[in-house]
Amino acid sequence: MKKTENSKKYKFDDFTIQHYKELIYATKQNHLFSFYHDFDEDRPCVFWRHDIDFSPQRALRLAKIENDIQVKSTYFIHLNSEFYNVLENSITKIIRQIINLGHEIGVHFDVKYHRISNEESIETKLYFDKKILEDIFDIKIKSFSFHNTNAFTLNCKKTQYGGLINVYSDFFIKQMKYCSDSNGYWRYERMMNVIKESQSEHLHLLTHPEWWTEDVMSPWEKIQRCCHGRADANLRYYQELLKSLNNKNIDWE
Repeated sequence: MKKTENSKKYKFDDFTIQHYKELIYATKQNHLFSFYHDFDEDRPCVFWRHDIDFSPQRALRLAKIENDIQVKSTYFIHLNSEFYNVLENSITKIIRQIINLGHEIGVHFDVKYHRISNEESIETKLYFDKKILEDIFDIKIKSFSFHNTNAFTLNCKKTQYGGLINVYSDFFIKQMKYCSDSNGYWRYERMMNVIKESQSEHLHLLTHPEWWTEDVMSPWEKIQRCCHGRADANLRYYQELLKSLNNKNIDWE
């Protein structure tokens, strides 16, 4: 593996599957993995969450690891993602697998897509996204997270909107220790340090599945892999479709 100033500064080594397992095991020693709607305030617990921005495939990889270690987490689905489509058969199957492994899913809600500028509008549009996921997967959605938080969404601090638990409410952000891997590096604190050193009984930990890979890679390499992987999968699907129909794939030669 090559070592560069950036790889050391941004701790590329941290964002591997092996280190992910170490984070889970370290957390499990002292905290009970809980869902947002189901936890005991009197017991040390962790709300382990995933915002799926780019890669349901990597989300399934993490979901299987968590299932093997016998912990549960919540996966937030972005219905307006530019990088995957929940209505694609392959993506629907992946999310069903995540649910069948014992995890929960929630709405990863994009106020920019819905052109929302006030709290009242959140209720209606959030219900719209919630209903889509509930209808597709025949489950009850209970929580949501904001996508790409900004000054407006960070001021939306109600415990619930549209009947869904707001994981950015003050209770989950200010009354417990919070840590995120946003953009594929530690913007404030290393997650392992938070897990081992925090005095808070409750932890709120956010990971984005695309950042966690078997090999050490830069964040930019990981995003390229997500995009190229999707394009390659689409091409393979087209080739296999033609073959199944006994049709030709015609090129210049």
